[in-house]
Amino acid sequence: MTREAREKEGGEAEASIAKVASSHDRRLLSRLWYQFIRQLAFLAFTVSGGIRGGGRGNIPRSGGVLLVSNHLSYLDVFVLGIGANRPLNYVARSTLFFPPLGALIRSVGGFPIQREGMGASGLKETLRRLRNGGVVILFPEGTRSLDGRLAELKSGIAVIASRAKVPILPAGIAGTFEAWPRNCFFPRLHPVRIEFGPPILPADLKGLSTEAITSLIHDRINRCHKEAIQGLARDHSD
Repeated sequence: MTREAREKEGGEAEASIAKVASSHDRRLLSRLWYQFIRQLAFLAFTVSGGIRGGGRGNIPRSGGVLLVSNHLSYLDVFVLGIGANRPLNYVARSTLFFPPLGALIRSVGGFPIQREGMGASGLKETLRRLRNGGVVILFPEGTRSLDGRLAELKSGIAVIASRAKVPILPAGIAGTFEAWPRNCFFPRLHPVRIEFGPPILPADLKGLSTEAITSLIHDRINRCHKEAIQGLARDHSD
C-alpha cells in the first residue's frame, strides 16, 4: 500500500470515527451521551499515539450483530467503540457495578455478568439486546491476553452464536497490549489499530459442531488480528 493510500485510509477512518450511525436499540439521549463519551475516548487515543482502523464496510448497518474480538487490554472496549460506526453493548464483571462506576457503565451500554462466566442471566440479556437490533461485544477468550497473542476461545461462544442467529462480526486489535498490558498499573503512549473482517452469517453455521463453530470464529479473529498488526506496522513505517 502506498503512502498516499494509507493517508487516504487514515482520513476515511477518522471521518468514520467522527460520527455514529443511529441505532434503534437505545433512546436518543443515550445515543448522544454515547457519542460524547466516544469522542472523548477518540481524543485521548489521538494524543496518546493515534488510532486507525480498516474494514468498517464489513459492519452491518442495522440489525443485531455479535461483535467478537481478541482481548489484549482494558483499552479494547474503547478501541472497538471508536472503530465501530454503531453504538455498542458490552458485558462487564458484576463487581464493577458499584456507585458511581456502575451507572457510567450502564449509561454507555454495559451490563453485568458474573466473574466466573456469563451465566443464564447474562446470556438472556445478550440475546435480548441482539434481538432488539443492538451490537453486542464479546471477548471469546474470556480474559485479557498474557502474551499479546490470541488464546483458545471458550466453547460458550459457539452456544451464543448458534442461539443468536445474527451476523458474527470478527475484529482484531493491535497495539493495546503494548499500551496497557495486564501486568501494568497505568497505560502508556502507543498507537493502536482495529480491523473488522467480513461477518460470519447464520447460514454459515448450519450443520457445524460446537468445536467447528469455535474454530471458525477463532480463525476469523486471528486473521483480523494479523491484519491489524500488519496495518499498524505500515502506519508507522515512514
